[in-house]
Amino acid sequence: MFDVRGKKVLVVGLGVSGYAAAELLGRRGAAVKITESSDTIEIRERLEELCQYSVEFELGGHTEGFCGDAALVVTSPGIDNGSLPLAVAGNRGIPVIGELELGFLFCRAPIIAITGTNGKSTTTELIGRILSLSGRHTALCGNIGNPLSGEVDFLTGESVAVVEVSSFQLETIKDFRPHIAALLNISEDHYERHANYDNYRAEKFKIFRNQSGDDWAVLHSDLAGAAFSGSGDSGRALIERIKSRLLFFGAETAEAAAGRDGVSVDLFGKKDIIVRSGEIPLKGAHNLDNIACAALVSRIMGVNNRLIREGIRNFRGLDHRFERIGDFDGVEFIDDSKATNIDATRRALESINKRVVLIAGGRDKGGDYLSVLPLVKEKVKILVLIGESREGIKGVFSHAVPVLAAESMAEAVNMASASAEEGEAVMLSPMCSSFDMFSGYKERGEVFQSEVRKLKG
Repeated sequence: MFDVRGKKVLVVGLGVSGYAAAELLGRRGAAVKITESSDTIEIRERLEELCQYSVEFELGGHTEGFCGDAALVVTSPGIDNGSLPLAVAGNRGIPVIGELELGFLFCRAPIIAITGTNGKSTTTELIGRILSLSGRHTALCGNIGNPLSGEVDFLTGESVAVVEVSSFQLETIKDFRPHIAALLNISEDHYERHANYDNYRAEKFKIFRNQSGDDWAVLHSDLAGAAFSGSGDSGRALIERIKSRLLFFGAETAEAAAGRDGVSVDLFGKKDIIVRSGEIPLKGAHNLDNIACAALVSRIMGVNNRLIREGIRNFRGLDHRFERIGDFDGVEFIDDSKATNIDATRRALESINKRVVLIAGGRDKGGDYLSVLPLVKEKVKILVLIGESREGIKGVFSHAVPVLAAESMAEAVNMASASAEEGEAVMLSPMCSSFDMFSGYKERGEVFQSEVRKLKG
């Protein structure tokens, strides 16, 4: 087991991940130092909770003198790679790991790790619920909002950790080795961090890097296809480097097939229909893929078909992910605030069978809006734009659909409601991150829902 007793460890950032890392290190006897760029009431409250471990700290900025004497640096996924603490560590040869890696080093339970551009949270939640139905102690953690470092002391070898993993987290892994690793899909996202598609794809494939022949790799069948290529290695070449047992989901020929009839799994010499399409509450082809992945992972873990079917039938999806709020005056309102990239909005539009007044915009992440132009032409009646990216998005779509600009979510909802007619839908599906106007996609969705409820009076 990894030993940090008496070692000076610098934690960069005291957000949710940094706090969990600092607390775990404190419990394990490390000499914890914390450097945090902000100085807020929330940060001060977290420091008070950590005072029992006699932590050293600096707030309101980073200094070379404070950051330069650690034996190990633990960073959080939101910390910029060019930040002063990480630059100092690089110059002085101090090892840097992420909070995910730290949690793994202390984790006694097998890990199921889920990554991909879209569908991570839905698939992670569904797998967790199915495993819990089987009676196994299950922790949902990672990028879903519950750091692995905060859970490891509650896990045993009989538990299982189902971990949502982002590309930011995969940047800083060293030995992270999930027993089952699933890659759902890859599309344009986070170019503000990774610069281009090839870099982004390479980070996603790190999830398989440390696996052995005793582990399992689960991928969407499209990832082996001809379309899965950039300027670097082909998708097939990346897949051929995987050393674990390889299974696919999605296509009719895959081990877990998702089609019009539902989801079936062909594993260990036995093919079974897990659930028929009419029994599935989640809508959209993308959710069929998520369900197929969850069913395949659950079968690998030894869960029987009856419990898998029960878990799928009772799963209603996540808040702010194609969440139907209700109908007002014959107009359906949908909260898809979690659609923080272009491909997520594409999937939402493909899942709806009516004309849409679409509310979009926020902080741009560098994707190609032209990729959804044909679908916008087909499905979108009017586009209502908010946030920093308004002008850029308008330049792409204004020749195809009418475009309105709003200064606030309240104004956007009112504009959209006034533009929609009976039998149509108003959908918030931003294609962008939320950090220009909100603390995160959850707040953005909550504000949207609040404004929609006001329409009803």
